Amino acid sequence: MTRNFLFVILFTLLCCGDSVFSQEWEFFMDSYIESPYTRNFTDAIELSDGSIVINSPFKLPIEGHATVPHPGLVKISADGTELVRSNYFRPAYCSISYNQILENEDGELFTLMTYSPDHERLSDNYFKNFDNPPTNAILGLYKIDDELNIVESYEHSFPIDTTENFGFDPMWDAMPNENCGRLYLFTSFIDNNGDIVGSFFKCPTFHSPNQAENDSMFFFKMNFEGEILQMKGIECQSGHGDYWRHRRHSMLETDSHYILYQTNGYDHDDFSFDPSGEAFYFDKDLNLVAKRAINQPGFTMPTVSYLEYVSAVRSRHNTVYLAALTRSVEKPHSYLYNDTRLYEIDDHLDNSTELLPIVNYINRGSSDSQESQPLNNGVILKEDNTLIHVQNWNLGEYCDGDSWVVIEHLDENFETISEMYYTSGEDGNYIEVNSIVSTKEEDLLLVGNANSLNGDKSWNFVTKFPASAFVSIEEAHTHNLHLAVAYPNPGGDVLNIRTGLRNATLQVYDLQGRIIHQQIITDEVTSVDASKWSSGTYIWKLTVNNEQLTVEEGKWIK
Repeated sequence: MTRNFLFVILFTLLCCGDSVFSQEWEFFMDSYIESPYTRNFTDAIELSDGSIVINSPFKLPIEGHATVPHPGLVKISADGTELVRSNYFRPAYCSISYNQILENEDGELFTLMTYSPDHERLSDNYFKNFDNPPTNAILGLYKIDDELNIVESYEHSFPIDTTENFGFDPMWDAMPNENCGRLYLFTSFIDNNGDIVGSFFKCPTFHSPNQAENDSMFFFKMNFEGEILQMKGIECQSGHGDYWRHRRHSMLETDSHYILYQTNGYDHDDFSFDPSGEAFYFDKDLNLVAKRAINQPGFTMPTVSYLEYVSAVRSRHNTVYLAALTRSVEKPHSYLYNDTRLYEIDDHLDNSTELLPIVNYINRGSSDSQESQPLNNGVILKEDNTLIHVQNWNLGEYCDGDSWVVIEHLDENFETISEMYYTSGEDGNYIEVNSIVSTKEEDLLLVGNANSLNGDKSWNFVTKFPASAFVSIEEAHTHNLHLAVAYPNPGGDVLNIRTGLRNATLQVYDLQGRIIHQQIITDEVTSVDASKWSSGTYIWKLTVNNEQLTVEEGKWIK
């Protein structure tokens, strides 16, 4: 898609003086602060009092085995100071999916969790801490006080009977791991009536030698007294738990329906082609009334692609904005390379076609990087109908190169107003944003994790940017945002400059201050032939206004 870069407002506001918005801050927590457990920040919400509660599941790494999460929360103040944290063990159980955080209209805090029997996924027949493993799993709603203690519990028990798709008789006594499934909490939100609408599904043990697909998906409506008001189930045998379990922002409400945007499943019996995903339509009594397929434009050769890490937000003109991860357009048959996409989809049920019309879309990706979509949420709709779209960009086949976060501010036609870049901590880090959150003042929270490439540090972060950071170059620089990045760094015979600016001048200097390269920037990525340059350190600058204003600069090492 064509990208127009509207930076006039940036330069208009450059000399506006002090910002009237709240100060930006960063909150860091070492991943191993409770060793041997590791902690991971996945999502957050801003409470009515301005404090922030972070969804922070923690795991016990076991060498040679897969790890599973237990629920955890961290609470920080409005200025980014830790207030309290809490962990929620349950003997003989683990959580598998991530707990989800909800605040009701009275300002009371709740967390929604599923607990499944805790056993080693890579072991043939071993349950942790239990001679007689439980045959039930738990869906629980828990009321949390200001100190993150559970003060009220509402639990519902479900049998884990996921054996019907294995193709053989159940052998619980001989191989319990093969026949004991799990509950994956998939998505939840508070509907217009103030009730919780959510979904979980049953799945056999992930690493089972007789692995089957998902068993059934269940949709429920629950009040804040923990009563299940309605529950319906559907057969759902596409995909498996690890593709689904981190979602939260993938189900929406319209005047007449709830709509779930399924990540990567498809059903050959219902569609005449292989779509990349589906929209499931439910009435307000949770009856499944229709399905529509999502397919992807832009591929020049036949490929079975997918949509992963889906997050959705309703537009103000009754369409949906859908952010997702998909196969690379340039390398559609390689599982190593992905693109991020943002769609506007017309999901009205009166569409006669089985394929949902795509009103607009943009594709972000390059052949030499691995883009990823934040697990939980990657798109926000602002009050002025503009959008914030965030992507993780990583170089190297195994995320062992340069890494940064791209924050795009888009108008309603997906044209770029500004494009900023962020990294956490020092240079040489792998960074991954898992969710983005808009505050009541429309400031932006990035929630994620990072580690140094040499492996000596690993940490989680919540970073707050004032809204002004995305309309002023001065504010962007003040808050550790950049308008351009140079990569790979260190590099070899090619220096790449990625930027949203157009008609800026790129200048490269050696350490003696001599200009060794100069050109006008006209593309998203500008590649400079550095093959004849000597090894060493170089300074690059981007200038505008006939080279009168330097808007970005940095070092590049060959």
